[in-house]
Amino acid sequence: MRKIIKLFKYLLSKLKILIVKAITKVRASIRVQLLTTFIVCAFLGLLAARVTLPFVLNINETATVDYSQGMQQINFQAQQVAELAVNDNSIESLQKMIESENDKLAQYQGALKVLVTDESGKVLYKTKQVEEEQIDLHNKIRNVMDFAINHPLYNYEIPAIEQSRQEFIAFYPLTLDNKNFYLFVSGIPEGTVIAKSTEGFIPLFIGIVVFAFSFFYITKRKMKQIEALAKGVMEIAKGDLTYRIEKKGIDEIALLTENVNQMTEAIMTNIEMERKIEKQKNELITNVSHDLRTPLTSIMGYLRLLRDERYDTKEQYDEYLKIAFSKSEQLKNLIEDLFEYTKLTNDSIVLGQQEVCMNELLDQLIEELIPQAEENHRTFIKNFSEERIFASVDSEKIVRVFDNLLMNAIKYSTGDGEIFVSLKRKESNVQICVANESDEFTSEELTSLFERFYKKDQSRTSVAEGSGLGLAIAKSIVELHGGKIDAKYTDGMLQVNIELPITAL
Repeated sequence: MRKIIKLFKYLLSKLKILIVKAITKVRASIRVQLLTTFIVCAFLGLLAARVTLPFVLNINETATVDYSQGMQQINFQAQQVAELAVNDNSIESLQKMIESENDKLAQYQGALKVLVTDESGKVLYKTKQVEEEQIDLHNKIRNVMDFAINHPLYNYEIPAIEQSRQEFIAFYPLTLDNKNFYLFVSGIPEGTVIAKSTEGFIPLFIGIVVFAFSFFYITKRKMKQIEALAKGVMEIAKGDLTYRIEKKGIDEIALLTENVNQMTEAIMTNIEMERKIEKQKNELITNVSHDLRTPLTSIMGYLRLLRDERYDTKEQYDEYLKIAFSKSEQLKNLIEDLFEYTKLTNDSIVLGQQEVCMNELLDQLIEELIPQAEENHRTFIKNFSEERIFASVDSEKIVRVFDNLLMNAIKYSTGDGEIFVSLKRKESNVQICVANESDEFTSEELTSLFERFYKKDQSRTSVAEGSGLGLAIAKSIVELHGGKIDAKYTDGMLQVNIELPITAL
């Protein structure tokens, strides 16, 4: 019993799975949905036509009379008597039939007319209701044959029964004792009333109406989805890119709805990106104009002082000249940074990648910057992996990245001035971290740190020089190598993390 229950549960679970799969398949295809809907609606239409059929048949019912069985009965009796007479080679069976029909006639029962003639048409034997003594044999036989061929008495409607009832004659030739006889058996055949009904067009009409109504009702939801999709596309075409079409189901219409929404989202993102680029372009022009004008104004001011000889001593002259030259170098560095950033943001730039030992590259760069670090009272603390890590990079551009990071650390470090530099392998990447004590950074400032022309609030730092492009250039170079760069601020330490792929792109 347990096995049976277990088997039943297993079959039930399999059936549920099949039903779920079938429903999912139907929901996933609009073609299958339409086919299923058509089949269901056709079934409902046929069912409605079948249900209304009995009522329609009762309305259109007509009655008919079938005389065929009565005619066959008369013919069968005549044939049976004829065969019996031939088999006995005697007229006695014919006489018995005549006597039997006479008895029926005496009892007022439906009796057949029976008569037997010779070859000349003389009536030899007959029932009482037959009055002829001599008949025209040939004319009689011809009438019998014409009646059998042209006047079959069956399937007459009830109102025409009395007018249509005709005498049926069965005819058989006999040969008894080498003599030829002719047997005629006639009578009014009994009819059977048969009720007949015609369907008409009412069931067909009802079936079509039910089919159309059910098809319209079932597909109503799907049509609303199509209408909603058309309305959504119209709203989007008018420029409302925030409009989203509600997705329903998992079929092709739902997929189309999702694609339209994604397309709208992509268009809106592109437009916002274009607006952002336009804004950045305007900011770039403004920032470049400002950053170029500041040192240029200073240069022109000091040169004007020198031209107009507005100095008192040779030392003052040298000081003015030194300041003008310093501002010229600042202007030159700013122009070079701007040119480098513009070049890096060009999609057609090609990297000259080669295998470089990152340990040696970073160590050499730190050694070169030690004098500047000591001048600013800074010290480097290295934490490099003992493993020599090689990566395929453009060494010139990667040096620019590390130089920018280390110089920023030298300029902006606070506290005891320790700069921590680490290098290690992580799976197929090499990770470099430059950390130093720094003034506090908010999350918004960390996000903007790698944007071009970004400078931390100068009221909170003693360093005012710089183009604001150094970290933006570093980010562009790292991303060109397929890496990523980010910044974190924890426990008073600013960490700039770089991750580069070891193999070339």
